[in-house]
Amino acid sequence: MAFLLSLLLGVYLAPLALSDLIINVQPEVISPVFTSQLMINCSVTNNQVPNIDVIKSVSLSRFNETIKDFYVLLSLDTQTFNLQQFVQFRHAQVSFGNLFLSLTVYNPVQSDAQTYRCNVDGDNSVQKNVPMKAKKEVRYEPNVTALIQEITRLKISEDIEKCSSKNVELSGYNNIRSKLHFVGSSEIVKELIEPLTVKCSFLASNDRPYEDSVLQSMYILHGKTNYTSLLQEFQKTLIPESCRGIIHKKERVEVTLASGLKVMCDTKTDGGGWIIFQRRINGKVDFYRGWKEYRDGFGDYNIGEFYLGNENIFSLTSTGQYDLRIDLELNNKKYFAQYENFKILSETEKYKLQIGDYSGNVGYELSYHNNMFFTTFDRDNDVHSGTNCAERCSGAWWYRSCHSSNLNGLWGSTSFYKGMNWYELTEWSNSVSFSEMKIRERK
Repeated sequence: MAFLLSLLLGVYLAPLALSDLIINVQPEVISPVFTSQLMINCSVTNNQVPNIDVIKSVSLSRFNETIKDFYVLLSLDTQTFNLQQFVQFRHAQVSFGNLFLSLTVYNPVQSDAQTYRCNVDGDNSVQKNVPMKAKKEVRYEPNVTALIQEITRLKISEDIEKCSSKNVELSGYNNIRSKLHFVGSSEIVKELIEPLTVKCSFLASNDRPYEDSVLQSMYILHGKTNYTSLLQEFQKTLIPESCRGIIHKKERVEVTLASGLKVMCDTKTDGGGWIIFQRRINGKVDFYRGWKEYRDGFGDYNIGEFYLGNENIFSLTSTGQYDLRIDLELNNKKYFAQYENFKILSETEKYKLQIGDYSGNVGYELSYHNNMFFTTFDRDNDVHSGTNCAERCSGAWWYRSCHSSNLNGLWGSTSFYKGMNWYELTEWSNSVSFSEMKIRERK
């Protein structure tokens, strides 16, 4: 009897594991100079949490050392979609969507290193105003003096033709870093007067040949003013402009491009070099969002689910010719579709989709959406008269009237027309279990 009860509990509790209140904080440790922004996200997976039938509000709070309690920063009424902001930040950005809150604090200071809490309130069949909470701590790490000194100190190498790399241990850090030595045309570079020639190659230290090494920045010292300035022109040769030149042992790696855009690269598929702009692997990020979220991007690289943002995709594809690859999985089988000459147009042109010839093994379902505008639940740009296809299909896409593919639809849904559909593979009543959309510039 006990075994049967535990088995039944396992059967009925398993689906609940995919529904939860998630708080994500990036980064979890902030430091002066090096931390440019602090991002806190509250989200509800699959639009539900255990023991709550109707969610009435989602809020974000922060612990206050003076009062020894949490105080509310943001609160979203899910019935009216009204957002209240109780604290005004000097430099911050707030975004929200369906059961989603996000706060980005720029140039965070020590007082921002606190415990943050996401809170959901709602009703069930037995009780009203049932709370659910999730919290995470942000720590402050002030001891970076040694690291700052190492970055800003100019080292002159004996070999003027190349850089030498050696291991140095910085105080306050457990790891050993490779320090880069480089040379120019003079010991002190005089700004705008004496030209600078830098010849440098960067390799991992000889005694640690398999260690991952990333050169984050290079600085030069200007005359008597005793300040540092980033060497922009040389930086362009060090920081990649795309994922095409990224070689890494990991299949997926985060990279900051020369433009400043942080992307995830696929380094292995069909030779690698892909910039991933849409990824769904576990349903932990809600993709039913409005125009602004899809314009600016959302999600979390650590969770593994994100959308890079239509404005970023437009900026990338407007600079050259790109191929689009879509990788899908269903029932542990892998499929792909590839299109030549992919691009989306600007926001004024409603992020119109343009694609060329198809190849692959899963059907050309995206071709139906060629030359269509992007539609969200709050911006109806489809050609279906009297119906917003994003609302009808619970997604956001280049809908026509309405779709043969819907990869931003509801995760795991078997409801007609609402799931992550790719018609030849799933028809309209099933969902793929993996979706990854990525671009690579053509050679």
